[in-house]
Amino acid sequence: MISKILKIEGLGKFKNFANGGNDDLRFLKHTIIFGYNTYGKSTLTTIFRSLKNSDQKCIKGKKSFGHTGDIVIDILDSSNKHLTLANGNWNNPNIAIFDNNFIHNSVFVGDEIDHKHKSSLHGIFVGENVGQKVTKLKELRDEQDALEKQRDQIKTEYTKYDLGTFDFFLKAIEITNIDEEVEKKKEKIQRLKNSDALKQLVPTSPLASTFDNFFAAMQKTLDTSAEKNIDEHIRNHWNDEHASKNFLADGVTLLKKDSDACIFCGQNLAPVTDLIKDFKKVFGETYTTTRQEIETYGERFLRFDPEAEIAKFTSLGVKCEDILDKKLLLENKKALDEDVAKKLKNLNHPINCEAEDSHFQVFVSEIKKLHSILNELKTQEFSALKLQGLENELKQFQLSQYRHSKEGVTLAEKYQQAGKAVEMKKVKIDALRKKIDKITKSTIEKNQEQINMVLRDVLKADFTIQKLNSKSNLTRSDAHFLDYEFVIDGETVPISNKRSQSDEEPLDKAYFGNTLSDSDRRLLAMAFFISSLKTDSNLKSKIVILDDPFSSFDSNRKDYLAKAIIDIRNESDDLPEQVIILTHDDSFLGRLQEKLPSSDTKILRIKHSKTFGSVLEECDVDELIEEQYFKDIKYIKDAADNSRNVDEAIGKVRKCLERILRHKYYFMLDKSTLADGSISAYLEKIDGKCAVKDEILSNNWHEHMHDQHETIKLREPEKIQKLKDFLTLLEKV
Repeated sequence: MISKILKIEGLGKFKNFANGGNDDLRFLKHTIIFGYNTYGKSTLTTIFRSLKNSDQKCIKGKKSFGHTGDIVIDILDSSNKHLTLANGNWNNPNIAIFDNNFIHNSVFVGDEIDHKHKSSLHGIFVGENVGQKVTKLKELRDEQDALEKQRDQIKTEYTKYDLGTFDFFLKAIEITNIDEEVEKKKEKIQRLKNSDALKQLVPTSPLASTFDNFFAAMQKTLDTSAEKNIDEHIRNHWNDEHASKNFLADGVTLLKKDSDACIFCGQNLAPVTDLIKDFKKVFGETYTTTRQEIETYGERFLRFDPEAEIAKFTSLGVKCEDILDKKLLLENKKALDEDVAKKLKNLNHPINCEAEDSHFQVFVSEIKKLHSILNELKTQEFSALKLQGLENELKQFQLSQYRHSKEGVTLAEKYQQAGKAVEMKKVKIDALRKKIDKITKSTIEKNQEQINMVLRDVLKADFTIQKLNSKSNLTRSDAHFLDYEFVIDGETVPISNKRSQSDEEPLDKAYFGNTLSDSDRRLLAMAFFISSLKTDSNLKSKIVILDDPFSSFDSNRKDYLAKAIIDIRNESDDLPEQVIILTHDDSFLGRLQEKLPSSDTKILRIKHSKTFGSVLEECDVDELIEEQYFKDIKYIKDAADNSRNVDEAIGKVRKCLERILRHKYYFMLDKSTLADGSISAYLEKIDGKCAVKDEILSNNWHEHMHDQHETIKLREPEKIQKLKDFLTLLEKV
């Protein structure tokens, strides 16, 4: 229970209010605080809401303009404990507040009742016990969302490999020798892509040869002793031993068959017959051809670099090393190179190429291992369809390869563990949701009865609600919400006719927004609030705060509502610990004063000055009500004369008219009419006695001038004229 507000400094209109311990300002079980609009009622409500939620953000946003220090609030509770922003005691969840904030967050905004309102109502009606379960459910759902994000994050690790869907990854079977299969498939793809280049390379590559010509050439030998004799002759007789031997070759060619004289000098050749034979041998056709054959194939063989040739094919997708024994090939090539080099120096040097274990036979047998694939490459044609098929097969192999790799196995296990955690959380959520639904159903049914009882019997509303029920939408964070519809004059009216939240409301159909008046809507909100208190088992420790609950109500409804608030009690007949009412309505203030026990009621008022701001002081209700009537008249006159605050002045007309009719015709009004307190009821009773009755009705002065009233929508000059007409009407009354 709140005992006193000791200090408010730097908050809204309360620039520097200090109580100083004055017991005249002590709050009692029923405390009413009167204050004109803009004087600071909403500031006090903000303080109470901050205290309820232990949240200082809403306070900091209302810091007084020009205040440079910290906001200071000091509240004394009934146990003489100081509640301040700084001492850590700024917390009292046992506060229930009815104000525009409650309405806008839990009932409606304008013409709309959206999912947010329905969800908030669910939390209000189901009670603290179920509310805790709903909070726990939301926590579990948040945990589920977090687990699902962790699980899905594991999937993103897989997507970078672009190997198909994650489901295919999990189901991929293990393939024997998968690494080899993947490499083979890659080679096939590369060979297909390079088919044109391979078709050109194969015919020119020694790797496609059987080396038959080399074999034949290396089997031949040539006696070179004749060449040695010729070389010696040249050294002995020629001035330039490096001169061309073509000269001697020409002489042998031109010499007649049986001639014994030199063609160049005519000398007798008999002494050099052996030398001439050597000339004929060396420069003869057979000798030359043999030499050329041995040298051509020998030198060509020496130039052949198997590693370089293998590299050419490897770059185009043919991995020769996977087919032949490269080491064995090179070893025998090297041995053959040594033999060929010797033979080129000595053409009479024999090379064994026939034996099965000879270097040549071993070398060629390795080369021939390539021939089947090289022959296949000669006929291979590029096909985009075949390429696509190979690439799809490769992807399947790679999928299996990754799935059953160490990394893939770890990834799958992590995902499966994360999935199990999500499923376990879902099981907990489902069990708790069913428990909430079971408890909620009976609670909601009880609340519907309470709400309709308050609407019908307490507030005298001409509508009720039906089909109040709890629903769940597990795709939303505010999963639990309430739905209901209205019954007006026996007709069912839905909250909305929209199919989805983003649709426009079809205005040609009845719904909440175009059927309930402003007054009805606030009655609905108040019925919800009172019903939530009636089903609150903890009501006796609750502080109930109502901020201007009677806005837009006619006099009779204000009476009903005043009685409803005073009679708030739960099913155990417990009363709230304290009720604090803030109002700017002086007529309602008088009603409350009449109905509340004076011994347990404190009435305060907010006084405001530009210099000192707002302060709390004791309130003389009778003086305030009488004084207010004349203030309102002066306010209306000033608005009409000076064209300022016109809308506010129009809003004061109905109260002024109600008071003057009540005073003038008091003895003509019976008890029930006075209790009704509305201008309409007064006019019906006095009827022909009031000369301006028709003028009052035709100008709608008996109606509440809310923001959407036709009079408020008039242009400024027209509204000013209506105020002047009203002042003239008062003179007539």
